Amino acid sequence: MEEKKERYYTVDIIVHDRENAYSKVNELLHQYADIIKLRVGYPVPDENIAIVFLIVKTTNDNMGAFTGKLGNIKGVKVKSVAVN
Repeated sequence: MEEKKERYYTVDIIVHDRENAYSKVNELLHQYADIIKLRVGYPVPDENIAIVFLIVKTTNDNMGAFTGKLGNIKGVKVKSVAVN
């Protein structure tokens, strides 16, 4: 069986309903903290949004699970790109 290769990804998370969704996003980021290499957050309370940028290192399968869970949170949009 072939070993799953880890690679780097960038992840952009836009929280459109900061008031209701941000705590769920933070909880999920905490659950996946072991794969997160960089996290930059920009809250915009006046517009009730937040922007989070991540660099993660993980397998393709784990990345799909992570971004899928993020995308299932109401009021959250997520985009990811493989770096290498």
